[in-house]
Amino acid sequence: MSIAIAIAVPDGIALAADTQTTWSRTVDRVKEKGTGREVFLESPLLTPVGWSRMARKLFKLTFGGRNFAVATAGVALINKKTPYAILKHLETSYSGPPDFDPVLKHLLDGLKEQLRQHHGVGDLTQAPVLAIDIILAGFAGQDVSKPIVASSVVYSGQPAISGVATHTGDFRRWINADPNRYGGCWIGRTEFVSHIVNHKNPDLPPISGQYELMTLADAVDYTTFLVRFTCDFQRFAIMVPDVGRPILSATLTPEDYTQTVVDA
Repeated sequence: MSIAIAIAVPDGIALAADTQTTWSRTVDRVKEKGTGREVFLESPLLTPVGWSRMARKLFKLTFGGRNFAVATAGVALINKKTPYAILKHLETSYSGPPDFDPVLKHLLDGLKEQLRQHHGVGDLTQAPVLAIDIILAGFAGQDVSKPIVASSVVYSGQPAISGVATHTGDFRRWINADPNRYGGCWIGRTEFVSHIVNHKNPDLPPISGQYELMTLADAVDYTTFLVRFTCDFQRFAIMVPDVGRPILSATLTPEDYTQTVVDA
């Protein structure tokens, strides 16, 4: 699993993500003690079996000279390729206009095609459930006052996404829009961020949601803080952590994309 965050503010877009890849083994059956009889589990268990650092979950894509930022979460391999490798290949195969909507459609369609090849099917609804979340960040008309951040999930099978039964292979979770384009979203292990951002403790002040008043420097600190909080919470929780440091932090403006490694 992963945690990735994007926040749009008046001076640009800040993003952050963890870099741990966790390999898991699915346990769907066990042997009954004494008889050796196999029993299938109603709900399969995911057991972590390995970890790796510095996975590329946050990176730049360029289309027609325009920079976009992408963050991913979910499955680590599709069709024996990482999401980074798939999306960088889709960057080279794109021939449309460098506008947000057609670029996003190209990426989502490309991921669905990789899922078809992964499962060896033409109809994704007939395949087992597998999902990858993606955030795409960019600007309308290269205008810093018009940031666009969209969160989507691409999947196989027939899951209920956000409580909605949908079988199209992709689903938009969130997008900022006029009249207020400033705000953000997070993908992956979102329950930890939601816990702190949406807390109901009356003795604690709310976490800032005044994105229209936030500088880009503050947005960098804010996104990094939320990713770091997720990593630290898991470190001390009664669980096997599936997110971890180092953290990637990035900024996107119409002119530039910069990325740094923090908490190495």
